[in-house]
Amino acid sequence: MSVLLGAPVWYGNRPFRRTIEKLHELGLDYLEFSLDYPLPGSMKEADKEELKGLLADYGMRIAFHSPLDIAVMHPREEIADASMRVLRQCMEFSAEFTPLYYNLHLHPRLSTYKLQEVRAEVKNKGISRFFEIASMASEFGMQVCVENDLVPFEWSELILEAVSSPKTYLTFDIGHAIMAELQHSTKTGGHNHNYTDYLQRWIRACGGAKILVVHLHDCSITDKQDHLSIGRGELDFNQIFELLRSTGLKYMVIETFWRDKTRREMSYDELRRNIEFCKHYW
Repeated sequence: MSVLLGAPVWYGNRPFRRTIEKLHELGLDYLEFSLDYPLPGSMKEADKEELKGLLADYGMRIAFHSPLDIAVMHPREEIADASMRVLRQCMEFSAEFTPLYYNLHLHPRLSTYKLQEVRAEVKNKGISRFFEIASMASEFGMQVCVENDLVPFEWSELILEAVSSPKTYLTFDIGHAIMAELQHSTKTGGHNHNYTDYLQRWIRACGGAKILVVHLHDCSITDKQDHLSIGRGELDFNQIFELLRSTGLKYMVIETFWRDKTRREMSYDELRRNIEFCKHYW
């Protein structure tokens, strides 16, 4: 199986030239570029051309992560409509780079989302809006992927419905799938299962062929902390990679923000170790 390895890049990684040069030096195939405010509007035409040139010079590809500060599935129509306008701007910007995919989150951040009637309303309003999003992505010639959020599987009907669309795929965040269940079971007094059960449930529900992208990182089950450097948490990557080999995975983002449980920031040396680890397994 041929899988392209990538890393996240966000506004805080400026200057982008230095970041891309370093990621290329580490042997990565692509970057997943986050469009959080003030991007993409803050990027001047000359900066866009420089980014395109860097990608071409180093033979790297690019994918995009939709802004986290928009809420396209918000039940308040005014908020959702404004978010859709921002999404169109972001997709139009992204299309200029012929990206591998465009990744987005669907679940709105609502304190009342735990209520069944609120989830039902969000789903009913969201499905028709998602068809509009899928059509927009098709208009720009981009592959749209939906990422599982820090929301329990049993509350994820909206994502499962969206992924069932013929042209939509799942970005499977390993840590989100695990942490969502652990956090939910703690609040409800439920019992924790083996974390691989949580991963298998998503794979079975979506179908392996629907998993196009994986966000990979380690987790501390005891501390309920994710986005750790691989090997610094408690996950068994023999088991995880065995599960992932049953999917249609094509792209893997090493989404490690913290070097260890003390939340020391990642270094390029630690990222190199993560990359070598993944290449050895894959």
